Amino acid sequence: MKADRLTLFGIALGGAIVLLAGCKQTPESGNAATPTPSATATATAAAKDVRALSEAEQLKLAFRAVYGRDGAAQVRGGDADIINVKPGRLFWIGDRAVLLSPGANESDCHACSGALAIAYLKPQGDGFEVTGKWPTLVRGSGWGAEPEWKLVDRFTDNPAIYVESGWSGQRYSCGGASITELKPDGPVESDRVWLSSSNEGAVDETTGKTFGGEPLSNLDGKIVDIVKGKSFAVRASGTASFVERYEYRGGKFVPVQKESRLSC
Repeated sequence: MKADRLTLFGIALGGAIVLLAGCKQTPESGNAATPTPSATATATAAAKDVRALSEAEQLKLAFRAVYGRDGAAQVRGGDADIINVKPGRLFWIGDRAVLLSPGANESDCHACSGALAIAYLKPQGDGFEVTGKWPTLVRGSGWGAEPEWKLVDRFTDNPAIYVESGWSGQRYSCGGASITELKPDGPVESDRVWLSSSNEGAVDETTGKTFGGEPLSNLDGKIVDIVKGKSFAVRASGTASFVERYEYRGGKFVPVQKESRLSC
């Protein structure tokens, strides 16, 4: 079985958002009262104060709010692995700030991967308050390297983190992509999008087949026909040609087919 060749793993952590509400008192009759700023007005003023800072200053303040220090920090994954993160990028979704902090795994073993830590923040005074953290939701490939990620807007209405990664083992290899939509209330990762697979390394030159009797299979896929927020397809070529489709359901992309022919 494919699962016997490789060990894949995914880690997701959740965060919580705390909301504060205020009450309004009616002044006594006959007394003129000076109205106090509402909670919304105060939050808006705070947001303007923070956004008035340079991008570099905002990034530094956000990283400090999340990790309690400047420059670099460590987070732990579900398998007790340690990721050394650094400030990456800070951007805004409405009145919410999103901090992305790439990090390499402290171990450079074959099955060890780095991560792109995600944190959501809201303005507070001249700084930030953390509302949610997902330190290892987005992972990369092996050998401890941090993910090769980019922020894209072609798949979903909100910005999404796109990462391609791959694995190899017992002379088999495969690759795919993760799409993590950064929604206002938190990130949502779609099902894995498979993009390549090969058993070429396991094929005997004499028989032209693997030791298990499988013929040569060498496939590469390309994402095509993107309909933003609805669907896309993967067109495969190589030793075979076919198309696999993904649809946006329940807030994320899921495969239409039961099993991908490109999967590990």
